[in-house]
Amino acid sequence: MSETNFNTLLKGARGEFEEKKSRFLSQSFCVRREEEVAEILAGLRKQHYDARHVCYAYILDGNPPVEKSSDDGEPAKTAGLPMLDLLRAASLRNTLITVVRYFGGIKLGTGGLVRAYTAAAKGALEQAVIAELLPAVRLSLTVDYGLYGKVSRLAEDCAGTVLSLDFLAEVSLCLLFRAEDSARFLAALTELSGGSLTPDSAETLICVERDGKLTPIQLSAC
Repeated sequence: MSETNFNTLLKGARGEFEEKKSRFLSQSFCVRREEEVAEILAGLRKQHYDARHVCYAYILDGNPPVEKSSDDGEPAKTAGLPMLDLLRAASLRNTLITVVRYFGGIKLGTGGLVRAYTAAAKGALEQAVIAELLPAVRLSLTVDYGLYGKVSRLAEDCAGTVLSLDFLAEVSLCLLFRAEDSARFLAALTELSGGSLTPDSAETLICVERDGKLTPIQLSAC
C-alpha cells in the first residue's frame, strides 16, 4: 500500500468481550471530523451513564494524520493506545473505535487490561466492512470514430474503468483510472494522437476497487 492509499470503514460494527465479569462493549465508526467523534462519544456516555470507562482511539486523514486516544481513567496506555495501535497496523484512517467497560469487581492488571481492550476492539473491526481507498482520476474524452478503437484499447491497457459511453457525432467516453495509471494513459494518449487529443475534463476522486473495477465513493456519506 502506498503512502497515498489507506483503508477506511464502509460500515462499522459492534463487538463484545468479557473477562473476569468485566464486560467490554466495542464499536467501530467511520468518521471524518473531530466534531463527529465528540458527538459519538457524548452519545455513548449518555447511553452508558453507568459504565466505569468509555475509552477510544481514532485516526483522521490529514497531512499529517490526526491520531488521538483516551484511557478514560484506566491505567496509562492500557486501553486507548492498544486500540490506536490496531488502527495503525491496519492502515485505517477516518476510523473511530470505542470500548465501554462495565467493571465486574475484579481487577485485571495492566497486562489483562491491554489484552481485554485489544480483544474487544478487534471484534468491532473484524465484523466491519473495510476497503482500501485509492486516489483516482476521472477523465472525459471526445474522440472521432477512427480513433475510438485505439483509445479504448489504450484505456484497457492502463486498467481504466469505463463509466459511460455515448455514440453521437463523435464518441464521448468517461473513464476512471488509479492516479498512477491516469498519468500513464495521458502520456500514451499524447503519443497516439501527436498531442492533438486531450481530455475535456479531469477530476480527482477517491475510489474503492471491487471485482477489479474502480467505484467512486463519497466519504461524506460513510
